[in-house]
Amino acid sequence: MAQRRNTRTEAAIRTAFITLLKQKGLNAMTVSDIARLANINRGTFYTHYMDKFDLCQQLIDNAHADLTDIIRTSSARYGASPTNSRIELIQYETILQCLVYIKQDYAFFDAISRSGNDMVLYSKCKELIAELLTVEFEQQAGGPANTATVVSVYGREMIASATTSVLWLWMRRGCVEPPETIARFIDTARHLPPVDVMNARLVERSAMARQSGANGPQGR
Repeated sequence: MAQRRNTRTEAAIRTAFITLLKQKGLNAMTVSDIARLANINRGTFYTHYMDKFDLCQQLIDNAHADLTDIIRTSSARYGASPTNSRIELIQYETILQCLVYIKQDYAFFDAISRSGNDMVLYSKCKELIAELLTVEFEQQAGGPANTATVVSVYGREMIASATTSVLWLWMRRGCVEPPETIARFIDTARHLPPVDVMNARLVERSAMARQSGANGPQGR
């Protein structure tokens, strides 16, 4: 994860901010509200943040930095999807670790989502995935392309948008399904025609077939 200060005071401020974001919203809460709930004085708050908006932005930036670390570290570590023996542009493990991170910090993501401030983080994450796609594609192609084709530009946007949208929909639905289920869906759905993605049984059947193919024949 990204290196940053992580004092008890900042943790208390973060917890208070998340609580108030759910109760009042960003515009209605005050620094005094945050300080009171965090059991600190206003002066202490201002030694860490300029105002409530700076606090909100720093928390969003921290989440983005963490997801960046997860995506880049995981992508460097895992070279293949467990449901496919060939190299994937976005590995199953990378998606799974992002989902696990979001679920572990669900209180923050839920509060940001309800406040309407999550689209900044959404856009940053989509840009990050698009950047990853470009790097991975160039590595597989043996080097950077001289010019971006229509297919590569729109293809990258389609994959990045679809992946990020599923992550956000899962979060807004309360992270009900296990991270493994959603990661498996994303990993499998990319290899199905759009009409088949709507059919849960076809997705499940394809995932099982891909898993079986990845494992290879089992000895008796």
